[in-house]
Amino acid sequence: MVLSGGGARGAYQAGVFRALEERKWKPDIICGTSVGAINACAIGSGMKSQELINLWLDLNQGKVMRYSLNRIFTELFRKSYAPLADTTPLRKLLEQKLDFTKLNHSEIRVIISAVNILSAELEFFRNPDLKKEHILASSAIPLFFPWSLVNGTPYWDGGVMANTPILPAITEGAEEILVILLSPVGRDTRMLLPKNKTEALERLYELYLLGSYKNIEQGIEFQKELSQPKSAIEYFLRSFQIKFENIKIKTIAPREFLGLGSFLNFKKEQARDLIARGYQDASDFFVQEH
Repeated sequence: MVLSGGGARGAYQAGVFRALEERKWKPDIICGTSVGAINACAIGSGMKSQELINLWLDLNQGKVMRYSLNRIFTELFRKSYAPLADTTPLRKLLEQKLDFTKLNHSEIRVIISAVNILSAELEFFRNPDLKKEHILASSAIPLFFPWSLVNGTPYWDGGVMANTPILPAITEGAEEILVILLSPVGRDTRMLLPKNKTEALERLYELYLLGSYKNIEQGIEFQKELSQPKSAIEYFLRSFQIKFENIKIKTIAPREFLGLGSFLNFKKEQARDLIARGYQDASDFFVQEH
């Protein structure tokens, strides 16, 4: 199971997880970025779907970050770098809600991504060595949240390079991959053209977030049609001795655009709505599959 990043939209994944749990669909591997990393680690630590849902319904902005409009205005005009928000509340939430002993002894392989600011490389962290610093690194939205230090090295949100971290699942040998997106961009349906600048901006931003996933997905499909290796991505994937014909990728995603403001909207009303949408979309997915 691959869990995309998307801030407060992560409540959608809790609804999907409930539908998966009801059908006794249990992943061997969970890969996540940003809020997807938080949900991945929650599930890997043994949280049941109702516990994850309760966590999302109990969230609010104050339990994730602290910021003020005055601070944001001041920092925007300073030459020196300083994040716009303080994520100390998120750190405390992870300490209170996640059982890192269970996470690091779980039978489920949990892999999360973050970007090394100094080397400009995408890096992956996995159990049995996961700590709260790794999760904070994966969810450290550049400029808005502070970077997270892991063994003295600063990291930013993995979504900068891989908002949908499908590659680790492939390299681990997964043949059936279920991707949980937090945007309708990426569903197997055609979309209408944007009607205004706001819709165009939202589409552009979400295409950016989806880029890494689509590159890998389309690269795999392209290689299935070839008899001889001709492209860089095929040589790259074949270096891991992957059989493309055995890889099946399925997607569950919202049916409608959720709005740019939904990324940082940690209100219970939105969480309840997204949980319901995730549950329904996942239920419909399984009906269509069978």
